[in-house]
Amino acid sequence: MRTSHLKLKKRIENERLKLTDEEIFASGPYSAYLTDMAEAATKRYRRRTQVRCYWNPDNESDIACTDNRVINVNAANFLTQSFPTKRLRSDSLVGLNGHEIGHILFTDFNMLKLYMSMLQSGRMYPAEPKDLTTREQIHLEEIKEILRDKPEVEMIVIQKATMTITNILEDVYIEARMCDAFPGVYRSGILLNNLRLPELTPSVTDQVKRGDHEYSIVINLMIQYCKSGDVNNLHGYTGPYLEALYDCIPLIDESVYDDDGKARYASTNTILVKLWKFVKAMTEKVKKDLADGKITMDELRGKLDEELAGQIVGGSGKHEGSTAPAPFKRKIKPGSTEGGDEDVEKEIKKVVDYETGRIALEKTDSIDEGDSGGVEYDDDYTGAGYESSAEDIARILNQVAEDKTYRLVDEELTEELQNEAGKIRYGNAHKGIHVVVKRMSVVSGEMVRAYTKVAPALLLLSKRMQKQVLQTVKDRREGGKLNDLLMGKRLNARSLVRDNGRYFYNNKLPDDVPKLAVALLVDESGSMDSCDRATIARAAAIVIHDFCVSLGIPIAVYGHTEEFGGEHNVELFAYAEFDTVDGKDKYRIMDICARENNRDGAALRFVAERMMKRDEQIRLLILISDGQPAASGYHGTESEADLRGIKKEYQNKGITMFAAAIGDDKPDIERIYGDGFLDVTDITKLPVNLTNLISRYIKY
Repeated sequence: MRTSHLKLKKRIENERLKLTDEEIFASGPYSAYLTDMAEAATKRYRRRTQVRCYWNPDNESDIACTDNRVINVNAANFLTQSFPTKRLRSDSLVGLNGHEIGHILFTDFNMLKLYMSMLQSGRMYPAEPKDLTTREQIHLEEIKEILRDKPEVEMIVIQKATMTITNILEDVYIEARMCDAFPGVYRSGILLNNLRLPELTPSVTDQVKRGDHEYSIVINLMIQYCKSGDVNNLHGYTGPYLEALYDCIPLIDESVYDDDGKARYASTNTILVKLWKFVKAMTEKVKKDLADGKITMDELRGKLDEELAGQIVGGSGKHEGSTAPAPFKRKIKPGSTEGGDEDVEKEIKKVVDYETGRIALEKTDSIDEGDSGGVEYDDDYTGAGYESSAEDIARILNQVAEDKTYRLVDEELTEELQNEAGKIRYGNAHKGIHVVVKRMSVVSGEMVRAYTKVAPALLLLSKRMQKQVLQTVKDRREGGKLNDLLMGKRLNARSLVRDNGRYFYNNKLPDDVPKLAVALLVDESGSMDSCDRATIARAAAIVIHDFCVSLGIPIAVYGHTEEFGGEHNVELFAYAEFDTVDGKDKYRIMDICARENNRDGAALRFVAERMMKRDEQIRLLILISDGQPAASGYHGTESEADLRGIKKEYQNKGITMFAAAIGDDKPDIERIYGDGFLDVTDITKLPVNLTNLISRYIKY
């Protein structure tokens, strides 16, 4: 399959224009983009973080979550998808990423566990609320009685309520910390999401009309206030829900910017008391639902377990962990710009550096209930000022378009290979056998990392081979003089003093080096697992592939096995192809491993037929095998005779075959394929052996 680079470039551009949000934001390149930013932000605290983006448009699904090592971001979440442009949606996802990084860096999970365990044992940590009104004191006594007697339903509701309040306060704290530590793209994304949230939340009046529970209404008001400093009160509602929020605002403002986590847990206890009538009403509703069969006790416990595992109600998703927060010694607010971190690492500066003049988020002591319904519009807001945002998106769009195009081209290549496999006559020994060609259209990050880990030492062997072959190529192209020959037409007088008989010489004329193509076929039968045969074969494939690619020699690498049981299909794995376009074949080679049976003859004939289509003068087909063909109805002397016949047939057609032996397999390989073999047991000797083999065909 030959692809014009001009057509490929045009195809990439066409795909770029058709990309959907799912293809962009749930892609590997976008996950890598967020991962780079996360690692840069957490590296100075000696923590490494990976970000994975996925697509789940279900309104009930998480927005984002972290287990303290990996951040999972749902790119289809309702908040992000509410923005009108790809750039704003990207900024929103960056803000969610920053939120989860904030939990990793600044949430004290140990203190959270201590708080919940103390509550479970019947005590309020760090202390019971003080300075309460008479009514609030009565509420506190009711709560203490429940904590003492531990009725199950009431305990579950209290635990869920305190977890909700704690998460709301903690979200504000960690976001303020992030805005202070990274006053750039993270701050912009966090504020963007926070300003958007009230716009998407129904007004208080609408919530009342649709019958939302009063506890939910108050919690929604608290979330809106904590996120944006405002609430959606478009219809000018006045009543107990706003009054409850007013009563809690001083506690919120005092605790969310305090570096001492105990302050937030103390505020949680007091807020629980102040909202007790709503929490108590929720308890009654839960009991009624249980009585009516709308929910079971197991379901209620399950929801609590999910909450205690870290479900953020009204936040970004789940978070859990056991690390202490990163050190910090200043009081901060999201809108603050003074005392910015001077030590932001160079690697993050490119993607988080901002201009001044951004809209600031301010906390207020009260909510304006004027004609505008408490919502104030800022017509002077001109954006965050991040200059590289569009550049970042354009770069990711290009990368995603390239990946998609390469994937489509690879799928077309696989289809072409499968069509070729169906046209080949494999002979009576393989009658009724179906060949299935497999090629990975998408290369995983795990394979890239695995290759990067093992390749450096192997590529040094490749470089040694390249130097030796390049010298042979140079000698042939430049010509020269061959001295000390036993026979020849020209006598070298200077050699007559010797008694070794090497008195002749010949002149070498400059000549073109013949074109060469190489195919490598690897046996992936189960027996290759023994004595590290598959590992050695994989290493040899990496060396040979890099050697050929570096010298511009077309190369294809295949593996083969046969299914055990079932229809006995021969599976051919196309790791590297002659006309590949995505440059990731070296990573695909990492998939070579021991699998099931091996029907060598069918695989060998397929690769030989592929080589027959090449135009190069020299076509080398190298096999790596343990010399033990073993498949259903294909083994013993019959299978060996089939292999000898295939080798002879294609040698007559101009295909030169060499079999590579590993360890004790040499006698079996010699018996089947004759003396044309390589020994790859010691991978360090491969440069010499393979160089001698290739040099043999490019010399005179």
